Amino acid sequence: MSTISEIIDRKGGLVLAVKQNDSVFDAIRLMAEVNVGAVLVTEEKSIIGIFTERDYLQKIALNSRSSRNTEVKEVMSSPVITATPHDSVRQCMETMTSCRCRHLPVVDGEELLGIVSIGDLVKKLLEEKESEIEQLSHYIAGSY
Repeated sequence: MSTISEIIDRKGGLVLAVKQNDSVFDAIRLMAEVNVGAVLVTEEKSIIGIFTERDYLQKIALNSRSSRNTEVKEVMSSPVITATPHDSVRQCMETMTSCRCRHLPVVDGEELLGIVSIGDLVKKLLEEKESEIEQLSHYIAGSY
């Protein structure tokens, strides 16, 4: 069974982060530049929140708030649910489903290793299923 460390190893550990006093505008500009759906909110080396596209829609856009005049700490999601590198892809899918979140920071103790999205997990599961199908096809073809 695949673990989250396999995804982080392939994907890399780049994690975008903003400070809690940064404006929402700065956070969404960064997210748009890099084409990601979430950024972590950090204070020194600690994760204190996560700011996502959903946070923007529900807490800024729908409430007619100004993204330039609102600090990230006012609208971030906290506490942050995390995964470990040893968690299975299936465990993380279950976590994301139950918490209705699309991103999980991956931490090992106090060390931030990366972040995985629901898309990363789906891609890994599809790769596993394709590999299983290929192996079964070779087995069946060799049996005849």
